[in-house]
Amino acid sequence: MTGMSDNGMTKARLAGLIERDDQWATLETLLTDSLSGSGRVALLTGPVASGKTELLHAFGEASGAGFVKATCSAFERDLPFGVASQIFHPLDAPDEVGELLDAAARSAEGPTARQLHALCLALLDLTAETPLVIGIDDVQHADSSSLHWLLYLIRRIGQAKVLLMLSETASPRAAHTALHTELLRHPHCRDVQLAPLGSLGELFEASAHAADAMALSGGNPLLVRSLLDDQRLCKPRDDGGLVIGPSYRRALVSCLHRSDHHVLPVARALAVTGEQATHESLGRLARTDTDTVASALDVMNEAGLLCDGWFRDPAARGAVLDDLSTQDRKEMYLGAALLLHDEGAPATEVAPYLVMADHSENPWMVPVFVEAAEHALRDEQIDTALRYLELAHRACVEVHGRAAIAAKLVRVEWRVNPSAAGRRLGTVVPAMRAGQLSDRDVTSLVQPMLWNCQVDEATEAMDRVRRTTTSSNGLRAMELWLACSHPTLARRATSTPEAVKTRTVSLTSGPMLKAVTALANVLTYGNNDASATDAEHVLQAARPSDSGWWGPESAMLALQALVYADRLDVAAQWCDKLLDEARTKNLAVARAFFSCVRAEVSLRRGDLTTAFEHAQNALDLMPAGGWGVALGMPLGILINAATKMGRHEDAASFLEQPVPEAMFQSRYGLHYLYARGHHYLATSRHYAALADFLSCGELMTSWGVDQPGVVPWRTSAAEAWLLHGANRDEAKRLINEQLARLGPDASRTRGVALRLLAATNQPHNRPQLLQDAVVILEEYGDQYELARALADLSKAHQALREHRRAWTVARRAWHVANVCDAAELCEELLPSRGKADGEDAPAEEKPADPIATLTDAERRVAALAAVGYTNREIASKLYITPSTIEQHLTRVYRKLNVKYRKDLPADLHSYLPSTA
Repeated sequence: MTGMSDNGMTKARLAGLIERDDQWATLETLLTDSLSGSGRVALLTGPVASGKTELLHAFGEASGAGFVKATCSAFERDLPFGVASQIFHPLDAPDEVGELLDAAARSAEGPTARQLHALCLALLDLTAETPLVIGIDDVQHADSSSLHWLLYLIRRIGQAKVLLMLSETASPRAAHTALHTELLRHPHCRDVQLAPLGSLGELFEASAHAADAMALSGGNPLLVRSLLDDQRLCKPRDDGGLVIGPSYRRALVSCLHRSDHHVLPVARALAVTGEQATHESLGRLARTDTDTVASALDVMNEAGLLCDGWFRDPAARGAVLDDLSTQDRKEMYLGAALLLHDEGAPATEVAPYLVMADHSENPWMVPVFVEAAEHALRDEQIDTALRYLELAHRACVEVHGRAAIAAKLVRVEWRVNPSAAGRRLGTVVPAMRAGQLSDRDVTSLVQPMLWNCQVDEATEAMDRVRRTTTSSNGLRAMELWLACSHPTLARRATSTPEAVKTRTVSLTSGPMLKAVTALANVLTYGNNDASATDAEHVLQAARPSDSGWWGPESAMLALQALVYADRLDVAAQWCDKLLDEARTKNLAVARAFFSCVRAEVSLRRGDLTTAFEHAQNALDLMPAGGWGVALGMPLGILINAATKMGRHEDAASFLEQPVPEAMFQSRYGLHYLYARGHHYLATSRHYAALADFLSCGELMTSWGVDQPGVVPWRTSAAEAWLLHGANRDEAKRLINEQLARLGPDASRTRGVALRLLAATNQPHNRPQLLQDAVVILEEYGDQYELARALADLSKAHQALREHRRAWTVARRAWHVANVCDAAELCEELLPSRGKADGEDAPAEEKPADPIATLTDAERRVAALAAVGYTNREIASKLYITPSTIEQHLTRVYRKLNVKYRKDLPADLHSYLPSTA
């Protein structure tokens, strides 16, 4: 027993193999028996990589007896006596042994009993005086000749000083081999089983890491060791968790390759098909029977590679897939797709495999991709739907089907990239002209055509649909939408907004028809409860990415109906809700749409900074090229907001942005003309301003949408006449005409009209008109117009030498204008300029605290900047763009009279938003 005294050191060499004391003790007992002349056989069995090889080698070297070892390999099974040669070679056997081996190996019919007997006697003679430990690793891969010799030896080992140690990977198949049958017959044979490790606490410093390692490895020693290597060699995780690195992945794949040949194909099939795969489906993909699949799964479960038939971590599954070549992986994905399709699986399960296989060459795949795309749209997975449709288009060879898929691609891509959808129209228009598209498909293309300024093509499409379709909700919605948004293309007799008075929408009408009907009614008859109710019904069911023809535009049209109806509070609530949903789902186009409407709401409430931010966000989310003819809306809001804030250079730069000519024949162009007119008015180009306002009036009158809720062109034209001072009578006529059209009901436009009407009246009549205007504008929440009405009221009191009252009103006007961030109006209302002649202003000329001069938005930005956040970090926290942050800080520096962030006052910390 020399050498066994260093038992502790020897077991330490097992490099992490713990809990092996029982097995070691069993081997020691068998060795003792062998040294006394009673030969023994130890069969070391256990799952793959459970430490059999290491235990075999470590014990053999520590035994103190002679030790020879042989390693079996599946690649050497055809080499006769390959294993036996490995054993005899280091023993310095006589030459006749080598000759005997060569002769037996050359035998075409295999070794004879005489040859096996002679080889067995040769080994026993060599061990007669010198005890021997023979270790044979992976005996299940031994060549048949060597295996016959081993069986012969086992039957005669009882009187020899030999300990024969055989290691074998446990599997259901191994239990039925001739070797196992023979071993069970002999009492001097012992089965030494190695199970996965039960505890890893001694190997990992952190108990949490030990628990995670056990969950990842199932106690498999090789996997445990690989995880230890990953902790040592890889960069630690930020959260301090267990690192799963390349060592773990390599070790897991190695375990599969070292298992029986039937295990690896099943593991690959499992990695491809997923956790819910049945034994039958795995067998078909791995090209084997269900019994073999069950056996392979048992082997992998026992080895700790799987847990209840599935990979213990996504990294394990990924390692198995990465072990496949690109071509093999694609073929397996295609095989899985064919398997699922044959089994009648839904398209949503089949299509992902076809995508991963990058295969779309068979006609049967077309309906699979199309159906899967429909499901993806309903789940608001637009990019996935586009991918499926592109593959369907590639696979489809039938002309009409291919054209229909191309049309659907245009509609779907319009929701994520309108300009890209416009580029696809070049392939769809020829199909439309060739009669390869249905009326429904043709109708659905009109909107993207007009959006991308393809007016002639859209006209051609509508002419065809009108000729072939008598009536349908889709055509009705399209006609009304044209009347509201592109009136020059509408069928005047039946689809102008005037024609909607007798039309109603049923409860079963689609969201687009409901939305466009509500908008048409508002454009025709102004603010009314029924239209607002219809618009809210649409929004209650709206999703940021509707799967219908129109995508998010039905919600956008419903929001615009509320805006034009002066239901600004309701519109703001719905905008914010839809914006949050679109932001959560990362739908850039929907966010751009809703940001644009939210900007319009803020502009009409006089919240200029918020309006500017939302409009800028809309253009950041979808650049000008993507807005097409609708560019007039966000661009008009930017121009208008910048003008009212006194940022005339910014407004002029926005006007330099090229716009499509077709925009001026759409409703979107009205917003642009109106904003440009106000920029001209603020920069003393009165005739240019008047021309834009009157152009709005001419277009709106001819289109039948002459409602001030869209743009109040009459009051703006009247203001241009008044500021020019050339035609006060025409100004008064326009104002009175506007008031007459509005009726007795209060509205924002009525408040503005009363303010302007006061300017045409005698001084003693002005205060009452202006007070009425102030009351209305306070009720409707238009802070900017309220500040202007208060400013005019202050001037009216001054004209009547009511200085104290004038000063009080001017101070209030200044505060309201400051909240709006209307810098130019604030400058006009500064107390130093607002004092009445000959009378000192009250002591309170300016707010004592300069921070009070900041708007709420500026205070939030300044507070974050003061504590060290970068512009990009602030933009991320407040959901606005970095360029908007820069503009805020520029105004903050000016108002607080500082130059750098470090100079911002510490008092700003109290204004930090809760998210900071």
